[in-house]
Amino acid sequence: MSDSRTTPGWTAVLALAPLAVGCEGPGGTAGPGLHAAMRDSAGIVIVENSQPAPDSRLPWEIGAQPSLSIGSVESGGADELFRVTDAIRLGDGRIVVANMGTNELKVFGPDGSHSGTWGRRGEGPGEFTAHGPTAVAHWPGDSVAAADAPYSPRLPIFDMNGNHGRNVAFEATRGGILDVLPDGRMVSRGSQIFNRSAVFETRDLVRLETEWSVLDVDGTLSASLGMLPYGEAYFSELWGGDMQHPFQRGTAGAVWGDLVAVGVQNSYEIKAFAADGSLVRIVRRDWDPRAPTQAEYDERAPWGVPPVDAYPAFAEIRADRSGYLWVREYRVSGEGAEVWTVFDPEGRVQGLVETPEGLEVFEIGEDYVLGLGEDELGVEYVQLWGLDREGG
Repeated sequence: MSDSRTTPGWTAVLALAPLAVGCEGPGGTAGPGLHAAMRDSAGIVIVENSQPAPDSRLPWEIGAQPSLSIGSVESGGADELFRVTDAIRLGDGRIVVANMGTNELKVFGPDGSHSGTWGRRGEGPGEFTAHGPTAVAHWPGDSVAAADAPYSPRLPIFDMNGNHGRNVAFEATRGGILDVLPDGRMVSRGSQIFNRSAVFETRDLVRLETEWSVLDVDGTLSASLGMLPYGEAYFSELWGGDMQHPFQRGTAGAVWGDLVAVGVQNSYEIKAFAADGSLVRIVRRDWDPRAPTQAEYDERAPWGVPPVDAYPAFAEIRADRSGYLWVREYRVSGEGAEVWTVFDPEGRVQGLVETPEGLEVFEIGEDYVLGLGEDELGVEYVQLWGLDREGG
């Protein structure tokens, strides 16, 4: 599952040049020229990492072109996608796409041909409301979970043939399912705590918060991970209301093996929690805080905003199917490939990897990257890119 661009609560493609520079193997030390120090503090493993140099590229190569691209322009068929929020690849090579534009899960075969549609708009079993599905995830027992609208109190579960099996029910305030752990427990982000009067009473930034939780397989609360930042808002004199800051810092997270990795974006620190809510690991990486320039404020917020002391330390967090943690670097604007810092399963930095420009990454497998791209007309394409971890 992934945080979507279009839906709070869950996250044009160019060719890449071959990536270079080697690293130690899985579970080894930090990559060449990098430093990782591990220590134990009251049962919590703390990993301190140096910042990779810009040329610290892992020898992992992503194909020059996508191996599969699903989408079309005004075909009127099932391959016409709109408001895609997420996608996963099943073990048999099929790709399940959460297509909010039609409130369906669209399923495509390994060759990209349409093989089925699961669900439809409605409020009955296996149906999605107007703002769903927001995400899709692997569910234990060869099933698929698909989140309905943000903070909807249900999570539909489908079998591999698209038959609706059941709904997992939970409190609406604990909706916003972000991801699913291997045992079926769910990571959720609740409703944002928004003190509107506080925004109107001050001209400073107001931090919005929300509770992150682990829900049991039956939807009941298993553990709370605490109240964490949702974002930052301020009162706009121009618009006469509350606005989100263009450089706001919130919280990003992902399932990392059997752990939940959560990072607050005002520092480069990622905490890994067990499903019972206990903190077991802290991963840190050196970074160089930089505040936005006046030119950047003028570009992103010409109407004026309260200043922030630094950009977010990172943009998003993903974990691949091999246990590596990928953290995407934050950038204000510009073109080019996205840069990720990759950590091994223990939290030691291994180097940098680039993903294609404009690709919103949904899932990273052993030998593929699955994501969403758009052409110059804004037409959406779900794309599969080959990933060679041997470096050619």
